[in-house]
Amino acid sequence: MEVHFQHVKTRGSRAQGRDAETGAEPPCLVRLMGSGQGLPAPIIYRKGWALLGYLAVESNRMHSRASLAELFWPSLDETSALTNLRQVLSNLNRFCKPVLGEEVLRIERTAVGLIRGEQPLFDIDLLQVAPCRSLHLLTEQRVFMEGLEDIAGIGFRSWLEIIRQELGERLVAAAEKCCDELLASRQWERAAKIAHSLGQHDPWNEANARRMMLIHAGSGRRGAAVAAYRRIEKTLHAELGVEPAAETRQLLERICRLDASPVSSSLASWIPAATLRKTGLEEALL
Repeated sequence: MEVHFQHVKTRGSRAQGRDAETGAEPPCLVRLMGSGQGLPAPIIYRKGWALLGYLAVESNRMHSRASLAELFWPSLDETSALTNLRQVLSNLNRFCKPVLGEEVLRIERTAVGLIRGEQPLFDIDLLQVAPCRSLHLLTEQRVFMEGLEDIAGIGFRSWLEIIRQELGERLVAAAEKCCDELLASRQWERAAKIAHSLGQHDPWNEANARRMMLIHAGSGRRGAAVAAYRRIEKTLHAELGVEPAAETRQLLERICRLDASPVSSSLASWIPAATLRKTGLEEALL
C-alpha cells in the first residue's frame, strides 16, 4: 500500500471545511494506519517506519536508546543493536524534520522521544481531537502499522497487537457515537454509511443491527428494516445458536406497526435519551 504524507502546513478555512464535510484526515497528517507496504522518501528502513509509529503512540516522553535497541533488535548484542538504532534514527530524522517540525523528534545521546504539543500530526490523532473525522479509518478498514508484524521480536508484536486493539475499540466507539447523533438528527443516508461499516466490522452486533433497522424505517423503507432484522436473526442463529434479544424483537414489532410517516414516536424510543437531549430533538421526535 502506498504511503501518503504531506509537509505540515497551515490550512485555510476553505480546506478545513472540505475536511469536515468529507470526513477525511487533513492532508498534513502522516498516515500510520494501513501504511506498511511502502516507505516515504527519504526513509529506507522498515524498522525506521515502525519506530516512528511506536514513538507516535508513546509520545511526549523520552525512551532510552538501550530499551529501543532491545525492542527492535532483540536477537543482536547490545553494541550491534545500538549501532543499528543510530543508523535508523539518522535516516528517520531526515524525514521528521521537514514533515513534523525541527524539534519534534528529539534525539539525545542516551534517549529518544517524539515531543509535541496538541496539534495533530498523525491520522491516529484524529481519534482524540476529532473522532467523527476519523471514521474513514473504519470504512476503509485500515490497520495500524499494517505489514510490520514481522519487523522485530515478540515484544514489539505484543505491543502492536495491544495498540491495534485499543485503536480499534476507540474507532468503533467514535463511529457508534457519531452514528447515533446522525440518527437523532434524521440524517439517514450518512448514518447508513457508518452503520454499514460497523456491520462489516462486527456482524454479530445487535445494537448496530438495530441502528440499521432504524435507518431503513426512518427513511420509509420498512421492508428493508425487516430484511435487516432477518439478516441478524439468521446470523445469530447460524453462528451462535441464539435468537435476537428482546430489544431487537421489540424494535421489529414497532417498525411493523409504523404508519406512513417516515419518523414516528416508536422510532424515537430506541434513540438514546442522552443523544436526543444533546441534539435538541427530544420534543421533535416524541
